[in-house]
Order: sequence, then structure tokens, then C-alpha cells
Amino acid sequence: MGQYVKLIWLLVISVLMLGVSVVWFYKEYNPEWKQHQRAVIKKKIAKAEESYGFWSNPEWGDPEKAEELENKIKGLKSTKFKIKQILLKGEGLWSNQENGHRVERCMTCHIDEDELIKLHPEGLPIAYDIYGCTVCHGGNGRALESERAHEGSHADRKEMEGPRTASAEEFIKMWKRLHELNPESKDRLRVESFYSPTGEYQIYVGRRKCIRCHKKMHPEHVERWSKTKFKTFERIEKEPDYRKGTADYKKKCYKCHTTGYREDKKVYSEQGVGCEACHGPGEVYSHLMAGEHKGDVKEGQKLARISFDFKICGNCHIPKRHEMRKEYFENVEHVK
Repeated sequence: MGQYVKLIWLLVISVLMLGVSVVWFYKEYNPEWKQHQRAVIKKKIAKAEESYGFWSNPEWGDPEKAEELENKIKGLKSTKFKIKQILLKGEGLWSNQENGHRVERCMTCHIDEDELIKLHPEGLPIAYDIYGCTVCHGGNGRALESERAHEGSHADRKEMEGPRTASAEEFIKMWKRLHELNPESKDRLRVESFYSPTGEYQIYVGRRKCIRCHKKMHPEHVERWSKTKFKTFERIEKEPDYRKGTADYKKKCYKCHTTGYREDKKVYSEQGVGCEACHGPGEVYSHLMAGEHKGDVKEGQKLARISFDFKICGNCHIPKRHEMRKEYFENVEHVK
């Protein structure tokens, strides 16, 4: 009898070990990330085949588009499923006596680039290959299981703004990490402080909103600048070369005589050198001062100290800034 019991227990243990082995082999050779990639590729193939069916029709189709789709389908079907990751250059450097390069593997599952473009705002300045995803979204960038990867993550704009609007420290923490992730940037935190908690460019709120409070707190400062820099655009509008110049010629003036000028889009926020031309966009600042820390000057000072950089002055106050004017008037004299 005892011998039969031992055999039964041996059989049970063998079955359990076999079951564990099967589960282990399944997870090892068919992990969650691979299942996800397979599902995404399958969906893309189905969509491409549907389009191919339309464009390959001999009556109304387009042979070139059909051939393009056919090649796309072949490429998708030959996709090799693998772990994808990026190296975060500014973190975990051996040169800093840190434990190797840190990586982010978010793109292992988030492989649908078309979907990512739809979800992210147009012209997002944050480069994924430099900053990764977790700097804005949080979560565990190294994990390959969805539950671990998304733990503590912020999926949308509202969630990203939530914890970071609590205090100046939260904004500064994000800006510092952005700076660390881009070691090739030689600026201090000037560029990084232009970003909002969602990785987008901050909104320029305009000098009127700044003056509303600072006129009482720093009347001499406001009075001085309102008589000089605030009116620089009014002055250049009266100059003959500006009035007669082409649109491209006038745009050369915008970088120094406007506030919030975007060279990539050739647009500015407001005319004249306002408060935000030196102190940076005020969306985060004004949001913080209007929230639970309303009126807390120290919170605002923390942001101002870390985002302001005297090097900003040198972007405009440098020799030969007005070379195009010299050339213009020399040509005018030559014509006469």
C-alpha cells in the first residue's frame, strides 16, 4: 500500500513539474511583448491587404500604389520579433562611475509609429531617441511586462500635469532630468525649462499677466523695462529698411525684437522684448502661482532662479547683430 502512495506522489510531482516546465517554456518562447508585437503586425497586415484589394482592382486601381502595398505586406510578414530599446546617454555612464548605460524598452510594445504620432501633439520638441518616454510618462522603462512597465505611469496630459503642478520642485525635477538625458546640450537649464510637464513647449502668457502682480512687487523694474525694451518693436517699425524690407528681411528682426520667437515656424508670441523674452515662457510659473501656492513668492523664485540664465542676453547683445542693416543702407547709397 505504501508503495502505491509513493508512486502516486511521484506521479503528482512529475505532472506538476511538467506543468511548470510547459508554462516556463511558453513564457520564455512566447512572452507578452512578442504576443503584443504579433497582434500589432497582424492588424497592420490586415489593413494593408484591405487597401491592396482596392488599389489592385484592374478597373479603378493604381498599379503603383498596389505594388507599394504589396511590398509593404511582404515586409510586415517577414518582421522579426525582438526586444527594442534605446540607450539613455546622460544616465548611468561608466565615466561618471555609474552602473552602465540605462535603457528604455517602451518601444518594444509601442511599435505602431503611426498611432504614436496621432497620440502626441504636432511638433513635440522632445526627441524620443534622446529623452525616452518615462521622463514625461513615468513608469518602468526597462520592464517588458505591461503591469510592471505601466506601474506609476501617466497615460495622458491630465495625469502628467497632475503630480507636477504641486510645487516648483516637481517642475525642476523634470527639467533637471531632461538636462541630464541630453549631455551634449551645453546650456544650463535654459532650454529644458521651456518644456511643460507634457513635454510640449510652454505657452507664453504675455507681459500683461506678469505685470499684474509684479507692478506692485517690483515697480521700478517694471517701469524701467516698459519704457525701453517693451517698445523695441514700435521703434523698428518706423525704420526705413524695415518698412521697405521683404518679409524675410523683417523676420531677421524678430529674434531680438519680439518675445517667444520660434525660428522653426517664424512666428512670435508678442511684439517687443517682454518679461518672457528673458525669463522664459510663463505658463508653468503662472499656473503654479495661481494654484495651491497662490501668492507664495518663494515658489515662483525657485523657478525663476533655475530657468534664468544671463547668457540669454548674449543672443542679441553681440557685435555685428545689425550687419544686414549696414548692407541694406550701403546698397541704398550705391543706387543713389
